[in-house]
Amino acid sequence: MRFYQDGKRRSLYLASLSKRAADNVARHVDELATAYAANIPPAPETTRWANGTEGSIRKSLERWGLIDSRPAQTADCRLCVPFFESWIVENCRTDRTENNYRQAVKWFVRRFGSDRTLTSITPAEFASWHRWMIHADRLAPSTANKHAKRIRTLFKNAIDARLLAENPGTGTKLGSEVNSDRDHYVSREDAARIIAVCDTEWALIFGLCRFAGLRCPSEVTALLWSDIDWEAGRIRIDSPKTGLRFCPLWPALRPLLDAAWDAAPEGAKYVIGRHRDKESNLRTQLTRIVQRAGLIPWPKGFVNLRASCRTDLEGRFESHVCDAWMGHSSKIAHKHYLRVTEAHWERALEFGGPVEVPSAVPQPDGGPIGGPSPARPESAGADEGTKKPSVSGGGKAGKGLVLAGEYPRRDSNP
Repeated sequence: MRFYQDGKRRSLYLASLSKRAADNVARHVDELATAYAANIPPAPETTRWANGTEGSIRKSLERWGLIDSRPAQTADCRLCVPFFESWIVENCRTDRTENNYRQAVKWFVRRFGSDRTLTSITPAEFASWHRWMIHADRLAPSTANKHAKRIRTLFKNAIDARLLAENPGTGTKLGSEVNSDRDHYVSREDAARIIAVCDTEWALIFGLCRFAGLRCPSEVTALLWSDIDWEAGRIRIDSPKTGLRFCPLWPALRPLLDAAWDAAPEGAKYVIGRHRDKESNLRTQLTRIVQRAGLIPWPKGFVNLRASCRTDLEGRFESHVCDAWMGHSSKIAHKHYLRVTEAHWERALEFGGPVEVPSAVPQPDGGPIGGPSPARPESAGADEGTKKPSVSGGGKAGKGLVLAGEYPRRDSNP
């Protein structure tokens, strides 16, 4: 096959292809050459074809600049699972984020196996997998949405790596990943009961989450004694997720920090010393402490503590101030953290007071609001026991004419 590019004749040898296959190759190469000359991206179908080429054809297209050179990668770079795993290792900065992505990959493998290539997943298969997670295996819709969105993100990065032309998850409509059924507000009274049954270090862990909104365990266990500015009344938080921020040294935290400082060994570096092991299950321990306080454990233990803190701050400070102290945006706060408390319901019942209705306000039906009910009209032709009085007189009422003792007529029942 021969064609011209920038005035130069190019030759592409197609070996033993059939006439029909050679015509398809010629069509795609012509599209690539036309897009190259016009400095525009080629059609998606041609891009998919070009990304799948191998051998001498690909080398020639790369040499002529019709397609981008593929970076040097391992032989299994086009398989979904190896690509997903390598991206997770390189880009997930916290253990929690890494675990979330691995859970999504696990559900992906349960459906497709571990030997599917990136280009073999179609939009229809992606949508079917999303429905399968919800219906076949009874995952909560919010959880299935989270998994699907994370896998869609991984496919997007495959496009950035020039391993994929189109994202198979783009056309699938995914709902919200928020499950409001697991929301819970931890009041300050309940927080005081829980702190009362904690030892010194656990009381501080709980207080940092409830009163300062720190993420646990990433921000709580990383807190240093040098991060506490006692004189200025500020706490320095170097979050592995969102970077550096500061929050106030809240009055509710001072006695907890004082007690922990007195109990800390000489030369202690970290505020939390005994519960820094990654294998330590702080959530299970929190559940036991809540039960010891005589309360019912709530779902998403530490997340709801952080959400309760944000809910308290929202009623007292501007949103941009809360965002700076908590380390997230107002959009995220409205989506994941803000709760409706019992105090909100109590204030709603007291809001505004009763409405004063003036007496004897005339109404369209002739009866007043606040005054005595109008007497039922007496009609000579009225039938006893019926709701609607009969028409007075023996004549037929004309159109639009309302006779004495008759309700206005309408064309239909409203």
